[in-house]
Amino acid sequence: MKPLAVGMLLNAPYPADMRVRKEALALLSAGFRVHLLCLRRQGEGEHEMVDGISVTRIFAGTNDVELAFWDVIMSMQRPHPRFRKAISAWVRQNEIGVLHVHDLPLVGTALHARNTQKIPVICDFHENYPEALRAWFAWKKNPIAQIKNALFMNPGRWVNIERKAVKECDHVIAVVEEMKNRLVEEYGVTPEKITVVTNTEELDFLKQPVFEDVYAPLSGKFVVTYSGNIGPHRGVDTVIEAMRYLREYPIALAIVGSGRDTVMNRLRQQVKELNLDEKVHFFGRQPFEKFYSFMSLTDVNVIPHKSNPHTDNTVPHKLFEAMMVGRPVLVSSSAPLKRIVEQTKSGLVFEADNAKDCSEKILQLFANTDLRKQLGFNGVQATVHGPLKWEASQENLIALYRNLLPDDGQR
Repeated sequence: MKPLAVGMLLNAPYPADMRVRKEALALLSAGFRVHLLCLRRQGEGEHEMVDGISVTRIFAGTNDVELAFWDVIMSMQRPHPRFRKAISAWVRQNEIGVLHVHDLPLVGTALHARNTQKIPVICDFHENYPEALRAWFAWKKNPIAQIKNALFMNPGRWVNIERKAVKECDHVIAVVEEMKNRLVEEYGVTPEKITVVTNTEELDFLKQPVFEDVYAPLSGKFVVTYSGNIGPHRGVDTVIEAMRYLREYPIALAIVGSGRDTVMNRLRQQVKELNLDEKVHFFGRQPFEKFYSFMSLTDVNVIPHKSNPHTDNTVPHKLFEAMMVGRPVLVSSSAPLKRIVEQTKSGLVFEADNAKDCSEKILQLFANTDLRKQLGFNGVQATVHGPLKWEASQENLIALYRNLLPDDGQR
């Protein structure tokens, strides 16, 4: 008998999403077959094997206008027409036994398939999607986008979709305990219906090459690094403002990564207005293979998220990556960041949105080499030698599938 096939749905291109990749490979390692139905970028093939994952891509447009149209359709709790058309044959041809839908937009499509295909659905919530919309759109100025978001992408509309998803799907995967607790409290489902699979990192992350010159422009400086995607909810503006209190010290802020033009222009204007050009350095978008070097060769990795219903219900991969490299982390008081860092004693916590408190914590780390070493050591103990590594976290996902499928994954 063939191993049971898991059908994953992703409203994005692949490969790209780290969480999707790690979950798919975990299930493959446990003996399941994994098929992924996702969006197709120009130049990509319709079918491809990627690391053992059978990827099928559908074309649903490439520009913002086309993709926004499908967002509107899904916000009305209607199935995505292109995915709905593809799912029936895809499920039948690949003998898919369960649908694993990533994040909220395609949940309505998956539940439609559940009814027509008589197939169980697992909803994997990477974040608090309704509140993520509020955070993502905070700095948008385009009036057409503002109207579209107000009508169709407002959090209230998507809360109703989330409620339906949690109540009607067969099981829910949450990214952090805070997310699980919120879903239980708000929608009255039992805790047993929700499994936490968090964004810890694989040990292979430590096997990357080191580019020793990434901080050449900051030679002789104590470097505080923000790395990754940048948006209004990330709190980069807070740590930029913190640098105004540290003018007299040889401390530099490195911003490694990028975001939309509106976001980056706002941050660059902030640096200019505060006269911090000598303190804040934008390294821009970097090749993925260099992020390990930026994180491991800095003095402090900072994750300054705003604290709101979005950030308080998710956790970034880079928290665990930063802990793995043995550098202290400086995080905001966003609930999951605060909980994990305080439990592992791997860094310091400042009050979210409080630039003065952020600067004081930076100064505390700058002045105390022994403290930095101890915090870095504790981070390694938790993520390399302890339970906060993907090799341990993936067992929750594998156990969920084995418990959900009494025939032990065979069909």
